Amino acid sequence: MTALATIPAGGVPAGVSTAAEELIRDSISANTRRAYGGALKRLDAWLAGRPLDDAALAAYLGELNEAERSPATAGMVVAAVRFRLSLAGEPLPKRALGPVSERALSGFARGGRAGRGRGQVAAVRWEQADAAAAVAGNGGSSVRGLRDAAILSVASDAMLRVSEAAALDVGDVAGEPDGTGRLTVRQSKTDQKGEGAVLFLGEPTMRRVQAWLAAAGSPTSGPLFRQVRRGGAVTTGRLSDRALRRIIAERARAAGIEGRVSGHSLRVGSAQSLAAAGASLVEMQTAGRWGSPTMPARYTRSESAARGAVARLRYAD
Repeated sequence: MTALATIPAGGVPAGVSTAAEELIRDSISANTRRAYGGALKRLDAWLAGRPLDDAALAAYLGELNEAERSPATAGMVVAAVRFRLSLAGEPLPKRALGPVSERALSGFARGGRAGRGRGQVAAVRWEQADAAAAVAGNGGSSVRGLRDAAILSVASDAMLRVSEAAALDVGDVAGEPDGTGRLTVRQSKTDQKGEGAVLFLGEPTMRRVQAWLAAAGSPTSGPLFRQVRRGGAVTTGRLSDRALRRIIAERARAAGIEGRVSGHSLRVGSAQSLAAAGASLVEMQTAGRWGSPTMPARYTRSESAARGAVARLRYAD
């Protein structure tokens, strides 16, 4: 797929005659051509000069899924890439671009996440996550509430994807002498080499994790976030991605947080909180383990504008 770099986002290769260019442009409708051009422009920005191959396309689809874009958006990206490949003279598989991206697109379509494609989800910032966790914990009155408070705090501090939170085990959390903690994330969509990441957990988050584990019987192994039956009995069953999304949305609503809250809201909100606190785009990308700066830049446009040249130089106190 290296020939992709030689084909402009509009889909017409360089060096063709004017007559041939007109025929190429007329081979698809103007609306489709504009849609392909936009999809390829965003993909190229995400790649930031890196070559596009099967794994990279799958990773990009993963980013779109994480941002809760619609299956139609993912399908448009794949169709646009196929069109650009065909112009480059690249051989195309019968059904998809490659086995990895084919599976990613199939999983996207089968995900069934309600409400995808209705725009960016509401951000749950640090202070909102703290408030939602406090409401959920409710003074330790319920085991389920203690678990949900720990989920909110851990996901906010570590900027976790829902899939990462669901995969956590008890042994992935380690306390430090100063009361803070370290979280090891062993599975990640953007960690192609499986190197893992060690992330920071604040003291309040560690207290919530410890309260939850104590209520769960102080397990030393197995899933960190577990199913809780009616009556407060804790099982050894791991919470699913779907269950975590529901918990985050329900606890946010209970705390009065407005907008379309989803499992991605804590991640978006933490990025915005980092930006508001003065973090650079590179720092946000590193903290959130994004493969490129495109997504954190998109999530923090308002905060970045507030720290831009006009705000700093014209209106600084």
